[in-house]
Amino acid sequence: MDYSLAEIRAFNAAIQCGNFTRAAQQLNVSQPAITAQIRKLESRFAHPLLERFSKGICATELGQQLYRITCQYQDLQGAIAVLANPDTLPEDVTLGVATASPLVFMPLIAEFSRIFPDVTLKITTATTTQCKQLVHSREVDIGLFPQQLAEPGVSRFAFTSHGLMAVLKHDHPLAQQADISVHQLAGQPLIFYKPEACTQQLLEVLFRHNGYNPQAQVRVDGRMDMCEAVSYGLGVGFSFAKDIRPDKRLRILPVREAVDEVVEHVVWLKNRSTLPGIRDFIRLALEQSGFGIDQDSEQGELV
Repeated sequence: MDYSLAEIRAFNAAIQCGNFTRAAQQLNVSQPAITAQIRKLESRFAHPLLERFSKGICATELGQQLYRITCQYQDLQGAIAVLANPDTLPEDVTLGVATASPLVFMPLIAEFSRIFPDVTLKITTATTTQCKQLVHSREVDIGLFPQQLAEPGVSRFAFTSHGLMAVLKHDHPLAQQADISVHQLAGQPLIFYKPEACTQQLLEVLFRHNGYNPQAQVRVDGRMDMCEAVSYGLGVGFSFAKDIRPDKRLRILPVREAVDEVVEHVVWLKNRSTLPGIRDFIRLALEQSGFGIDQDSEQGELV
């Protein structure tokens, strides 16, 4: 059974835009044309692809599965455009970037914006787990987060690394030490993150390895909340070294037992390496990286 590119483009645009009117505007066609293409596509399936509401549409579970597959058609179009015009960056490129460490990567993002001012940047700050999901679902083009293990179909290279730090109020009794031990931390009120955060996962492993199972007095969603909670004396917080700004209210100490640094990576789907915006971001990140290319990244994909 043949599926036309027009059907796929109409379906994907409807998913992305949330209704047929905006999808038609995005593709510069009429709304009846969008409706016709989607009806034709749906007729090939035993179950609906879309749920229709008075103010828009959303994908059914089957529709979501189809969308994840057919996003590759957009990648194919972009790759063909690059082959046809290898030195040209289309003016309407939007680059989605998800990062778990905005302080680490914002200088890189800013430099990319300076070099490519016509590219619209859509920046999402999320946990490492969420960033990974966004890359896999193609909701973003580039992920900037610790990618500890190699994955099929995913490319990465190490950008920088940093160690785990404890964050104390400046007048805390332990604040004048050069570092702090897990034993000392286990006796303090602690401020933890949500379970899917990389910092939190590392903390839990570190405490368990040293025979502790501490409970949080406070849980927060992000580093800013953690810093404020620490500054008001609610407990000891945690951060990776380059993820936190100097603050006279706080004292930042290395955690003695956390000897291995966490490596921040630039991550993207392997089959999207040549797409406009993505290839240029990767090249720039490679130039600024303090590491270079991981063994599971092929240099041919990057340049």
